[in-house]
Amino acid sequence: MHVRECKLGPALAKPKPAPKSIEIQLAALALFVLVAFFAMIRFRLLDLPLERDEGEYAYAGQLILHGLAPYKLLYNMKWPGTYAAYALLMGIFGETIAGIRIGLMIVTTATALCTYLLTKRMFGHVAGVVAAAAELMLSITIPAMGPYGHATHFVALFAVAGCIFLLPARGEKVPQADEGPRSLPILGAGALLGLAALMKQPGMFFGFFAVIWLLTSKRWKDSALVAGGASIIAALTVAIIAIAGVWSQFKLWTIDYARQYVSEMTVAQGLQNFKDNFGPIFSFTFLLWVIALAGLVLLFVDPEARKHWRFVVSFTLAGVFATMPGLYFRQHYLIVLFPAIAMLNGIAVKSASRLLGWRAVPSVVYGIAFLITLGQQWPLLMAADSMAITRALYSDNPFPEAIEVADYIKENSGPDDRIAILGSEPEIYFYSGRRSATGYIYTYPLMERQPFAHHMQEEMIAEIERAKPKYIVTVSVAKSWLAHPDSDRTIFNWMQPYMTASYVIDGIADMQPSGTQYMWGADARTYRAKTRNLLMLFKRK
Repeated sequence: MHVRECKLGPALAKPKPAPKSIEIQLAALALFVLVAFFAMIRFRLLDLPLERDEGEYAYAGQLILHGLAPYKLLYNMKWPGTYAAYALLMGIFGETIAGIRIGLMIVTTATALCTYLLTKRMFGHVAGVVAAAAELMLSITIPAMGPYGHATHFVALFAVAGCIFLLPARGEKVPQADEGPRSLPILGAGALLGLAALMKQPGMFFGFFAVIWLLTSKRWKDSALVAGGASIIAALTVAIIAIAGVWSQFKLWTIDYARQYVSEMTVAQGLQNFKDNFGPIFSFTFLLWVIALAGLVLLFVDPEARKHWRFVVSFTLAGVFATMPGLYFRQHYLIVLFPAIAMLNGIAVKSASRLLGWRAVPSVVYGIAFLITLGQQWPLLMAADSMAITRALYSDNPFPEAIEVADYIKENSGPDDRIAILGSEPEIYFYSGRRSATGYIYTYPLMERQPFAHHMQEEMIAEIERAKPKYIVTVSVAKSWLAHPDSDRTIFNWMQPYMTASYVIDGIADMQPSGTQYMWGADARTYRAKTRNLLMLFKRK
């Protein structure tokens, strides 16, 4: 029997996947693997004790969740965005260390995905995946304090998210603000950039540079819309602060005192700060910085990449300027620059592939550099426990000890009892769930060479004496005060007589090299301290 060959018609034929479709699928798979891997690392660090900035944000978020404006019981120069963000995350994941760490994982993952989207819009999927990988790596870098929930993580998220809406998708023409439907996304971009500033004041540089970039691109109406979106956020914030009745405290701390704070450091001190703090970050991730430098060069060499040089340079400069206020250059300040460095990594790989004609080779080389960078951090990220990481980064800061002291306070006091910390350990307020007897949750401003210092000390003393807290914790750790030889000594002269007259010792945490020794109740009153690094708990007579 003769069988005729039968060919499938067009309707029944199975189409081959388009190259673009395969590229999207591979990008999605790569992103999934990267996000899952770094989420695993962060899950391993769920019990990492809060450091003091996190303690501030967590305590402020706790107050917000209980209906209290932070500037009533918490004085600080930061704008309230990160306080609200912590309140939101703790409201979802719980008022615990683990809840905060999970929230941070969501934030850093979202930042990496936004970095992918932003980079992809200009340079394609490969560059986007490389940028996301670099952002995930940089944002968890130990010397940059990446595992901790600093405000700069939130600045980075809103800055990158806002910039996405300013760019058209690949292949689309640049929109104009008068085209109707595009007006709302541009306004939203301004609002997101306003939120970046609300998280911490240096975030405003991303808004400034976005407006400058739009103006140089002759997108006049878009620049006005961005400014309008940011202004809406500012107006809403001022209204909320005024309604809460804390405008005078807010102005004093976030404007008047903040102006003094950023003027303390000399240029020479600033350069030394940069050297001391950037050096360890660079040593752990130097390959990513070298690749970023190559990306910056290729941005101008590659004709395709050069089309976007104004935006990339503006975005990078915004990150650079956001690290500079006050010239303190603290390690976590560099987090706001990481998305730009990550984007430059993506540009380097994509442009090298295009110019060399070897599509896979630059990606393979980058993969090797990425694994080497990961290997440099592996001992701490994947082998060390939370105590080892805490001591490696913060040496003798009493962050683990704060948990034990707070637990004792919580067990031996009622919800309405007030406490005071003579030192800069606001995490104790959060752990204990007890409200502060004074708004001075940090004693750093009291020790600084600034005109408000003496008044601040007198005000803190008066607030404590008026509140008569059930417990007072004194922190005899230098890094909790940062006193200078010429610091005002008023509060130290007041402390000993007041404690002797009104309080009795009820606990000691003696931070010995072999491990912290804890004594409570009567045992604390007869204990002889072995070191000067002490947390002493006093109970009102």
